[in-house]
Amino acid sequence: MDGALFDVGASLAAARETRGLSLADAERLTCIRARYLAALERSDFDALPGRTYARAFLRTYAAALDLEPDRFVAAFEEVVPEPDEPLALPSPRRRGPGRRAAAAAVLVAAVVGAVAWAASTRTSRTLPPQAASRPPAHRSAVLGTRHTTRTHVAPTPARPAPLVLTATRGDCWLLVRRGGATGPVLYEGMLYQGQTKRFAAPRVWVRLGAPGMVDAHRGATRVAGLTGADPVDVTA
Repeated sequence: MDGALFDVGASLAAARETRGLSLADAERLTCIRARYLAALERSDFDALPGRTYARAFLRTYAAALDLEPDRFVAAFEEVVPEPDEPLALPSPRRRGPGRRAAAAAVLVAAVVGAVAWAASTRTSRTLPPQAASRPPAHRSAVLGTRHTTRTHVAPTPARPAPLVLTATRGDCWLLVRRGGATGPVLYEGMLYQGQTKRFAAPRVWVRLGAPGMVDAHRGATRVAGLTGADPVDVTA
């Protein structure tokens, strides 16, 4: 069937209803929010978080319904073609005494800030962990003798390092849940290039719309396998 005549949304909705699934069932099956699935079924691609993620969600939904993902993606790309990138024009350079004065003011402010920071650093002190956590000694007299007793304090269990996600190579859509794929949502939205998100939960499930754009670490351990442009699920 020709792509222009192929109704992407109606085909998805018909396949879901034929299988006796509700949108809530489809959400659990795909780990994609029901409102995004409903937008796909309406062919309302503007309601999705960008063309890249609309394409990824469509592929995931079609595969979950045992359809042909490549056919649906091809029809989508025919309806929503890749936009042309605008030509970037260099911004004009301006010179003059105003810029020199502004640069001098910035330099003076930086010097003043550095001096203030150095002064505050010299005056602040922090007790070493051993001294801060050591309990006071208690003295008591027993039959005319003196002895020192100390109260033992059990060490506090160390908290796991946070999961750190950084968009180093481009933008990426994220869905982050505590514990697993059905846990409470910690974050859902775009992670733009240069941004970082940290999640302190001991166990985190993440769906990345464009995993090749992101670096992920749990402490010093790097999460492997984040490549390509198709969605990837990670538990760390």
